[in-house]
Amino acid sequence: MVAYHFICRRKLWLYSKGLNLENVSGNVDVIKGKILHESRFKRESHKEFAFDTVKIDFLRFGDHVFVHEVKKSKKFEKAHIWQLKYYIYLLRKRGVNCSSGVIHYPASMRKVEVTWEEDDNLRMEQALKDVNQTVGEPVPPATLNKKMCSRCAYFDFCYA
Repeated sequence: MVAYHFICRRKLWLYSKGLNLENVSGNVDVIKGKILHESRFKRESHKEFAFDTVKIDFLRFGDHVFVHEVKKSKKFEKAHIWQLKYYIYLLRKRGVNCSSGVIHYPASMRKVEVTWEEDDNLRMEQALKDVNQTVGEPVPPATLNKKMCSRCAYFDFCYA
């Protein structure tokens, strides 16, 4: 839900109420994203590590744990970075030695290295407060009316 906070508060609110259209959408972008996740990094032995309400694409182990996420497009890179930092935050809270990760964008053959910074703990806690405030609202936030909305799995729900 942290990524949704940075993309669209309405999407965050709807998702928090149990409306998960990403899994049932016929939207081409959503389908492409699912295929990408299923077809890339098949050799990773620690693929899809799930705990609490999160699912990390894969982990690598060395001196510390490295979180890896695979994304279709860099369009929401800021949200992707904060989603990965949220995973690092959760792992650190559980005592796991984790302070970095990588976001992979296979379609553009690009990767972004993400490092947990000194002030990220405060920034993450503020983001989580904002998430809780949004999901606690009695009605969904207004639609954004942006170009990105037309490619969203929630488009029909928001604009029909």
